[in-house]
Amino acid sequence: MTKEETMQTRCLAITAILSILLLTFGCSGSPYRETALDKSWGRSLEATQFAQMIDPDAGKDPAPVEGLDGRASETNVFKYLKSFEKDSNRPLRYESTAGGKVSN
Repeated sequence: MTKEETMQTRCLAITAILSILLLTFGCSGSPYRETALDKSWGRSLEATQFAQMIDPDAGKDPAPVEGLDGRASETNVFKYLKSFEKDSNRPLRYESTAGGKVSN
């Protein structure tokens, strides 16, 4: 046997051994292992939602909700909506600082 044939035989043997090891460990079982994150998936969201509930049994009570009467509620709604209207008495002013100068 020449030196080249010996080298080729060694490379072939090493490749065969590595292939067998790879197949053995690759097919030996499921690589998936359940982690702590998988076990508690979604619990944080559920805990947050539950913590935001003031009264979990609120829908079971058939009594009417007490609070502001209709007139007071209507006044508050109109004040809220009016806060979004533009004030026509206030002049609009636009400033541009292009070039380091302020212009109106």
